[in-house]
Amino acid sequence: MPVAPKVALISSGLGRVRRGIETWIGELARNLAPRIDVQLWGAAPLEGWPCRTSVLPTISRLSPILKPVNWAGRYHFEQMSAVLPAILKLRLGRLDLAFCGDPSLAWNLKRFRKFHGAKVVFSDGMRLSQRWLQDYDGIQLLAPPYLEEAARVVRPERLSRFFVIPYFVEVDRFRPPEKGEKEALRAELGLPADACVAMTVGPVGRVSDKRLEHVAVEVAAAGPRWHLVSAGGDEDGADAVRQVVRSALGDRVRFLGAVPRSRLESLYRAADCYILGALAEPFSIAILEAISSGLPVVHHPDPITCWVAGTGGLPVSMETRGAAADAMKRLIEEPGLRERLGAEGRALALRRNHPDIVTDALAARLRGICAPNLPAAGGASGQ
Repeated sequence: MPVAPKVALISSGLGRVRRGIETWIGELARNLAPRIDVQLWGAAPLEGWPCRTSVLPTISRLSPILKPVNWAGRYHFEQMSAVLPAILKLRLGRLDLAFCGDPSLAWNLKRFRKFHGAKVVFSDGMRLSQRWLQDYDGIQLLAPPYLEEAARVVRPERLSRFFVIPYFVEVDRFRPPEKGEKEALRAELGLPADACVAMTVGPVGRVSDKRLEHVAVEVAAAGPRWHLVSAGGDEDGADAVRQVVRSALGDRVRFLGAVPRSRLESLYRAADCYILGALAEPFSIAILEAISSGLPVVHHPDPITCWVAGTGGLPVSMETRGAAADAMKRLIEEPGLRERLGAEGRALALRRNHPDIVTDALAARLRGICAPNLPAAGGASGQ
């Protein structure tokens, strides 16, 4: 009979912060709920989830009392404030497994396994050292190159704890535009009808290395028809970044701030391409959303980013002035290129990152970790 473990999905910022890991944990709960007994634990009251939810009393990284501390310090402080409440909830609730993508929180949950009795699985969305990760009960890696790296540095007897299952994307929500939809959405944004629109998603500032200043220079160099739409909240250095971007693009940039996901999905349908200036990303959920929406992606040729974007991407050096601009010019000048890349990216998202495919694989893995004397099935979800 299949094992039905009790699993807690834990995020120290869920309900207060909207970044990649919080988005992933929340959407994962929706999709895992029909498959296993799952609970969702976050930093604020959670509504609308098809599973039991619980609040971890924490000190938010957004709290004014932490304002003098840099972003990394604030995030670490928030995670540490969640450790004791999470440990107690795991013990009192007799949970079988804790699944977490916050490194400081997960590390301490692992340290206290004997006390709370749950196995701990870490979802590595931060490109951490494989040696540091190897003592968890399970380690979710997001792309095959990470497993290849682990095989070179991890003790052989611990390599079976690592498994590759990528993030998924809600393919029914993040979809190509229907006839007339793009034009209507652009009108809402106040964009010219004949504009070419590049979109980027992520924090505005100097912490996450999104390199929005470089993106703005490339969009400007691509020609006067190109406009940039930026969706994402502020982080340290946001004012300085906005100033540089506006100096490059003037009124051809829209800073939308942090937007709800219901609004975000429509923004992709208003764009002609997605552009990412980062030189390396652990795994870009935004790229998944873009290719699922039928957008070609202009990105740096980092191996992980290339794997995520697949044949829906147009890799160019984000360290070479004018390279991204030339790629954007190709998208509007080369007949059929934009449509071909968009169709190939959409097909990849359906084949490899469909929620059912990814969630079935992850549910099977979590059952295997909890089942005594039964090895968990491994491998990547799609190639």
